[in-house]
Amino acid sequence: MKQQYRILLVDDEVDILHVLKRGLEINGFQVEGYSSPQEVLVSFKPSKYDLAILDIRMPGLSGFQLYREIKKLDPTITACFLSAFEVHPNEFKIVFPSMMEVKAIIKKPVSINHLLREITPLLRISAIARARSGEHFLVAFETPQELIEQSLQFLKIGLLEKDEDILLVSDELPKDRIRERIAKEWNVDVESLEQEGRITLMTFPEWHLIDGKFDIKRSKTMMVKMVRKALDRGRKGFRSVVDMNPFFSTGMLRHLVSWESSLEKQFDLPITSLCACTRDKVEQLDNSAIVVMQQHHNRMMVGETI
Repeated sequence: MKQQYRILLVDDEVDILHVLKRGLEINGFQVEGYSSPQEVLVSFKPSKYDLAILDIRMPGLSGFQLYREIKKLDPTITACFLSAFEVHPNEFKIVFPSMMEVKAIIKKPVSINHLLREITPLLRISAIARARSGEHFLVAFETPQELIEQSLQFLKIGLLEKDEDILLVSDELPKDRIRERIAKEWNVDVESLEQEGRITLMTFPEWHLIDGKFDIKRSKTMMVKMVRKALDRGRKGFRSVVDMNPFFSTGMLRHLVSWESSLEKQFDLPITSLCACTRDKVEQLDNSAIVVMQQHHNRMMVGETI
């Protein structure tokens, strides 16, 4: 299954626009292409794109100016720029307070292979920005070890940087091992944070099973209680990681993702949910299951780190 990244591509040269759009689509990206920056502003919606690729010199609005406008609508958006000409430093100063904000300027003409090499690290930057802002998405990792490593990093952002309560549901490592790692790597008192409800660690059976039977209603009730307690404590959000691997052979995937997607609507604080799995499990899914997951997650990322 190919990446489900969403790209905004803007270039007033229609031939170049069509060639780049087609090349990106062949490589698995969802691409919306525009030859007019004004048309972009009419239809632009926050969190719609993972990356913007903008030509710099266009009539009406330059790529830099267009970026400034869409950045007001979506502060988390990441962009790179195309140019057939050398860019004078004064052009940056008009719209950028710092050169650090310019992630990449790609020289035209550009091949698809070169463009893919340039945007790959930017997509990782975008994924991190989205994770920090709060979303519900699925990431398929290459190995169980990578799943744990990246999930803990994701939860660390929530607890230490975003002032969120966190939940981890996984059987990949014993809970005592997870506690040891968090205490050592995050430099926190795990036992105290668990007692306060700031950190919750659960196994898959503890979260989803009663006497060996699935009880989705019960796990949803537990989540609601945790989020309400986070609200009562004045937290800024709630962040969870749920290992999805056990669900792929149970027939319960459709029910699970449906209630997960509805949870955020019940609260006045963001629930950032990472549904974690391994790549081999995702690639075993049939098309109908993939469609369900695409409908109920903000995005799907396969073979990428967050």
